[in-house]
Amino acid sequence: MDKFDRLAAARHFGPDRRLTAAYSGAVVVALGATALTADAAGRILFGIAAIILAGYAATDLVYSPRLVASADGLTIHTPTLTGQFPWSAVHAVRADSRQRAGLRLVTLEIDVADSLAVFSRRALGTDPETAARQIRLVRPPGC
Repeated sequence: MDKFDRLAAARHFGPDRRLTAAYSGAVVVALGATALTADAAGRILFGIAAIILAGYAATDLVYSPRLVASADGLTIHTPTLTGQFPWSAVHAVRADSRQRAGLRLVTLEIDVADSLAVFSRRALGTDPETAARQIRLVRPPGC
């Protein structure tokens, strides 16, 4: 497999850009509401909302794509873990499903080196179970 084939087979996972754009638009709205609200408590709440939404939008832009799977290994780019890891350093890739308060929460967990990387559906831009299957398909046999 040459370099072009390996790049074509790589799978990229990252936040949906439409959601990032929506966060950015919501920041503008929250800042406008902060400026126009006469109530001091309302200004504080809108200001906090603007800061949180701006954090989401900035994180989505800076740490994108969050995960790239290729024949060479995994590239992880998150606020807490960044690096390129060969398949020999990847111990497990699994989708973890939990039921809490009547809601089903599914995350993608990757045991890599001495760390555990956990990705939500929002961080991946797709269902974690689908991402786990696609990553297993990219991983070369015997690794």
